[in-house]
Amino acid sequence: MRDRFRDWNLLHKSVVAFIAAVAISLSFRAFIVIDAAFQTEQEIILPYDSAVIWPWVTDNQNRARWQAELIDLQRLMGVADTPGSTRLLFWKKRYKRWQAVEQTSEVVQERLFATLQESDGDQRWFRVELTPLGQCQTRVVIRETIRPLAYTDRFWFFRYSGDHADRLKVSLAALDRWLGKVAPACEATPVTSG
Repeated sequence: MRDRFRDWNLLHKSVVAFIAAVAISLSFRAFIVIDAAFQTEQEIILPYDSAVIWPWVTDNQNRARWQAELIDLQRLMGVADTPGSTRLLFWKKRYKRWQAVEQTSEVVQERLFATLQESDGDQRWFRVELTPLGQCQTRVVIRETIRPLAYTDRFWFFRYSGDHADRLKVSLAALDRWLGKVAPACEATPVTSG
């Protein structure tokens, strides 16, 4: 073996350099997640006016139908589309269940709905933006920022970021399906010259 690798010093130096690089990268990762939050965003263009979509974003019963992993909402105080109103959210992911208190932070009627959710495990900022693209199209953007309370959950969050993105995709697809069941897609009024 000595004949194949003549410079054993170089081998030892490369092993030490590799171990040092791993230690430095882990230290850097540990430092940047001290107070970190992670953002996930998905969007879809739906063939409905924002007035048709808005009740599905703000109504407690409707939201529990399309938002993935959310199984129930209970009103605590106020109406959902009023800043300062609160709700109790019940979540379920596989065999894990948890609750969160949600407070509406921003509302622009038929355009923006933003909330802050706090549970024992994390803080979440949930934001739905509706942007009309024409008479019969609306871009729906869902943005969720999650800050796990436990340091280890923040450190290893990259392992679950794909799951959160998939949950938002599933939510938007479910919103589209529910809207298709209850409201026919609108058709643009043809412009006539004359």
